[in-house]
Amino acid sequence: MSTQRLRVLHGEGRLPDPDVVDADGQNVWFTVTIDRWLRATGRPVPEDAVWPFGWADATQPAEVIWAGNVVLPRGCAAAITIFDCVGHSIVYAVGYAGQDVGRDAIAEAAVARLAPDRRPGAVVVQPYLLDPGADGPRLHLELWRTPEHAEPSPEPLPGFLHPAHPPAAVPGLAAPRRRPTGALQHGGSVLAAEVARVLGRPLPLWWAGTTTPETVRTVRLLDRPSPLRIRDTITEWPGTVARLSAVVDRSVHALYPQAFALLARESRAVHRDVTAALTGPTTGDGWFLAAAPEPPVWPAALEQQAAVAAARGFDPDIAATELDRLAEIEAVLPWGPDDAYGAALHEAILLLRGQLAAGHPERVYTFPVTYSWPDAHGPICDEYRRHLTRLTAADPHGDPVHPTRRLVRLLTEDATDAVIARHHLLDRARERLIDLCQDPDGRLVARLASGTSHLADTLLIEWPTGMPPAGWTAQTVIAADRTHCATGLFALTPGPDGALLPPQPVPNPGGEPGFTFGYDGASPAVLYRALVRCALGEWDAAAGDQGLRSAAGPGQGRHSGSQLWQQIVTSQGALRMPWADVQRWAHADQRTSTAGAPTASERGGLRQSDAQRNVKATEIAGIPVPAEARG
Repeated sequence: MSTQRLRVLHGEGRLPDPDVVDADGQNVWFTVTIDRWLRATGRPVPEDAVWPFGWADATQPAEVIWAGNVVLPRGCAAAITIFDCVGHSIVYAVGYAGQDVGRDAIAEAAVARLAPDRRPGAVVVQPYLLDPGADGPRLHLELWRTPEHAEPSPEPLPGFLHPAHPPAAVPGLAAPRRRPTGALQHGGSVLAAEVARVLGRPLPLWWAGTTTPETVRTVRLLDRPSPLRIRDTITEWPGTVARLSAVVDRSVHALYPQAFALLARESRAVHRDVTAALTGPTTGDGWFLAAAPEPPVWPAALEQQAAVAAARGFDPDIAATELDRLAEIEAVLPWGPDDAYGAALHEAILLLRGQLAAGHPERVYTFPVTYSWPDAHGPICDEYRRHLTRLTAADPHGDPVHPTRRLVRLLTEDATDAVIARHHLLDRARERLIDLCQDPDGRLVARLASGTSHLADTLLIEWPTGMPPAGWTAQTVIAADRTHCATGLFALTPGPDGALLPPQPVPNPGGEPGFTFGYDGASPAVLYRALVRCALGEWDAAAGDQGLRSAAGPGQGRHSGSQLWQQIVTSQGALRMPWADVQRWAHADQRTSTAGAPTASERGGLRQSDAQRNVKATEIAGIPVPAEARG
């Protein structure tokens, strides 16, 4: 068919929309799109049409040949149902929750459950497991096919493909002794409605976390196209209401009203979102939701307390005081994966920081972030290590067997409680832990085995995010060792007697350290902005790279007008910059930028832009900052 004819048919609405446009600007339709359109419009479908469009509509529900479990690698399993459909087999397969097994392995094991003569042309469909959301479940399934003409392979099956419970002899089903016939082909995805058309029955779709063996077995036995109501273990609501209840039991609502108000607003927002997700459609064209948690319900007294607290106005002065106190309490609490009270305090701290970041950064950025330094070697690093003091188990943060929440944040690099528990991050860190230390300013440092032959260890350091401490003098030098990646940057200051004082980490105000130098690019700009903020003592200094652009001057390279930038990008090997020079260069860049200084409203915009990045830093632990804190 000519291009002109295709264009006319498409313009008349007699062809579906094209899938892509090629390099010559011509419309391109995929075969599956044309086959789907032919079937949907009642036109003849070619015999070699993409599955399932070449198969006739079912006149009655397809017969279930067998339903049960197949064994997968590492002791895992999947539930499969085998249908006899117009002389071919369609296998519906779903993996169980909490298992980390590839979908291709599930498809291979599913095909292996078929008798050899039924494997050619067999189809495997797997539902996508998604978190519940306002849009409902995804209405597609992943498709796998075996060739129509394939010969059995003489290779024996691996052990994991043998059935967990071999069924009695069933026509068309045999305990597998060989690998699946032919090469299993991935066929993309297919709508549930298209599979249901050839099966004569709707297919179950699942939300992630609901495919437990008990739930799958119950859904299969009930065999009804409506959701099985189950206890909620998959949404945010159970954890949210547990945390709010825990702080009420500890009188946080009375002692820290600003923090409780923020927790109450977040809890109400979670209740609203989860309710919307769990009250959406549960059936549709060719599908039904297999299992769904009951919509969230408030404990009566807690709902009233949350409603009253959520209406409370925000007082930044009181909130800042509460932030300081809660940070002290939370840091020394023992960590536990199911500790709702500790998790609630941590969430409250993050919410308070998000609210205060724009207007009171000096009260927010008193907390450190964990800096993982795998290349911690050289004279500066050795000097820093020399001043570290090893902690004992008697120290509040020195016992990795019974760690505090502060110590766990260090060892797991600021991961959330849920991620720590799910991926066993604390156990993995303890296996690598060599010792725990403290620097002269009280920051925790952990030394872990690196796991690589060319590096002796990795340092995890509580790195400051505030402004420089008092005590840096005209003799202070900003220094870093030669490195092959991001490096620790320190301030070296001689004491009155000429002896070098302990090196102090150079903070990256409001963010994580990621200092690089010795080349031109985006990464050294992190170091530039950190030094400018420290030198000027202004949180919004160099916001959005404004200082770099202004300092370059008309007609020059992006950074060529800044001496500080030139020192950063041209320093090869080790980095050494007198603090007095850094301050002078930063002020020079500031003066240069005043030629095109922003207006008051524009400056407010710059502060807000920087504040947004500051808010991002408070999300390191993975708990969202409320929308009002984002501006």
